[in-house]
Amino acid sequence: MIVTCTSCSKRYLVDARALGMAGRNVRCANCGHSWFQTPPADAPQLFELPLAAAPDQAPDFASARRDARVQLPAVRRSSARGQIIGWSAAAIAIVVLAWGLIAARAEIVGLWPPAGRLYALAGYGPAVAGTGLELRKVTPSRGSADGVPTLAVDGEVVNVSTVVRDVPKLKIALRDGNDKELQAMTIAVTDQRLLPGASVPFHTVITRPNEAATGVVVSFSSTGP
Repeated sequence: MIVTCTSCSKRYLVDARALGMAGRNVRCANCGHSWFQTPPADAPQLFELPLAAAPDQAPDFASARRDARVQLPAVRRSSARGQIIGWSAAAIAIVVLAWGLIAARAEIVGLWPPAGRLYALAGYGPAVAGTGLELRKVTPSRGSADGVPTLAVDGEVVNVSTVVRDVPKLKIALRDGNDKELQAMTIAVTDQRLLPGASVPFHTVITRPNEAATGVVVSFSSTGP
């Protein structure tokens, strides 16, 4: 229960059982004022009969009540400074947690691959190769050079996001009618970062393409720019 000093209004947190069934004298640790404190109204009450005593040995209950005083412990109050410290500690904990998620992103993506795209959208690696980029106008064309068959692949990379992006290497793969990869190569497009909405063309020539190849697949390589 909360006990308030009747002199200086200092508040104390007191176990109601320390006041007994009928209450007792207490003393303020702040100003030294003493007063009789009754237990709360909902506390259990017990009425005890005093032992019989000789007339000349009658106990002085009033004196005993005055001497039975309890030193009260002060109630702790939350201060503005304590609240600031608490909020600061919470903010630091959030920052540390965020930093940990970023620092351990490789391990997290390894355990849960879909997290890679979430990191990429937030601007942190490991990013999914080609995030925010699109391949457009991809055009393969057969030809020859000095009698040697060739396969030229042209197209462009477009930044469809709202931030500047690195352009990763491209993987050019030749496949047969059963979608089996027969031949592959990796090419670099540019070492410049691509602005939002901008595009950059690419061109490569494969000499002596596999004769069984019926299709070409162009994709962003995970080996980086």
